[in-house]
Amino acid sequence: MASPGTARTADDQGGALTRRTSPESAQQESFRPSRQLPAPQTGLELPTLTGLRGVAATLVFLRHIHADVQGTLPVVAVLGNIGYVGVTFFFVLSGFVLTWATRPITAGQFYWRRFARVYPLYFAAIWIWLAIAWPLGTLGDFGSKPLSILPSLLLVQAWVPTQSIYFGWGGAVLWSLSCEAFFYLVFPHVYRRFATRTNPERIRAALLFVLPAAAVACAASTAGSRFDLAAYANPAVRLGEFVLGVVLGLLAREGARATPWQRRMLTAFSCAWLVVPILLGYRYGHLQGFMDTLTLPAFAIIIFLAGTREADGRRIPVFSSRPLVYFGEISYAFYLIHPATLTISGELGWVDATTAAGTALAILADFALSFAFAAALHHTVEGPARRWLMGVLRSRSSPRHAYRSLLPDVRPRIPPESASADHVVPVARP
Repeated sequence: MASPGTARTADDQGGALTRRTSPESAQQESFRPSRQLPAPQTGLELPTLTGLRGVAATLVFLRHIHADVQGTLPVVAVLGNIGYVGVTFFFVLSGFVLTWATRPITAGQFYWRRFARVYPLYFAAIWIWLAIAWPLGTLGDFGSKPLSILPSLLLVQAWVPTQSIYFGWGGAVLWSLSCEAFFYLVFPHVYRRFATRTNPERIRAALLFVLPAAAVACAASTAGSRFDLAAYANPAVRLGEFVLGVVLGLLAREGARATPWQRRMLTAFSCAWLVVPILLGYRYGHLQGFMDTLTLPAFAIIIFLAGTREADGRRIPVFSSRPLVYFGEISYAFYLIHPATLTISGELGWVDATTAAGTALAILADFALSFAFAAALHHTVEGPARRWLMGVLRSRSSPRHAYRSLLPDVRPRIPPESASADHVVPVARP
């Protein structure tokens, strides 16, 4: 999963794509010029995308409790059946935000920033899980052995097609960070490749990543649980989702937009489309690769529309509300710690699966406990560790290294008559 934090971007796109374009590029692009949009605001935060992180984290939480509530709270179980698709959302969002936030820095600086954002809390989560699972006797879940901690510490566990390895530590959530580590590794190279392409070329290239990966995921789903889960956790299979986010981020940075009518149509389509996997989840929720593939188009549209809409100064009130945005900010910690709190509550027998009221109360208690632990970790581990590591980077950075930048700046192509100093891509700290 992409590491949470306030999502920042600065241009919005919404339905079938339109874009601000120069006369020269208009002839080679298939997008129709849209009405003049407000200039992007430098440094603009996108709390809507941050709030959506909290929604995605909640889906994953529901996935991990759905088996306990099917009899008493079937409405919750319906979402929980496919709650794992929240990770798909995170992967697309990660590519989008990283691309939108990119500025000219060296690859080494980029890798250090990602390490500072992700690894300290990840490292702490492994040992927290060990401290809880060992005395409770749940260390051997998924057939795990103590030595399986080594690939987890190195963030390579998802490459090993053995369930005791890729699901072995941290309550079956750490594998997604192994995928993210791979995405970060290839991002400078993917970005350079795509940044110099036209938008149609980017879309075609993204499909070359997405379609084969989707075919593998769907085929693995039909081959049985062992193959389905191995493909589900494999970074190479999940790379298409991240690349799709990168392409969406580049489209948005260069001013691609939807008309109001296109935005309304795409929003309605996305919501209606998501009803399909929700309804199919009860019967086919075990086909994880298939369900991930089914939700991917809707997630891509939602991220693109929400991010670009807010970048143009039009927030979505529900998802940009303060409580949900704060949840999004701590969602990385919530994602990592909630399996441990669920393990504790399970051992203590909190879940009363005999009545709907008892089950609902248990879910709320589990969620509140996970939220509280996540907030504590966010403020005592995640934030301080990141600030310290970023301070180390700043103390060692020097302008003379700028010529080695592997992440070239990419700015919107703006018609000459509208060009001004205000038309710069807002740079966000990823």
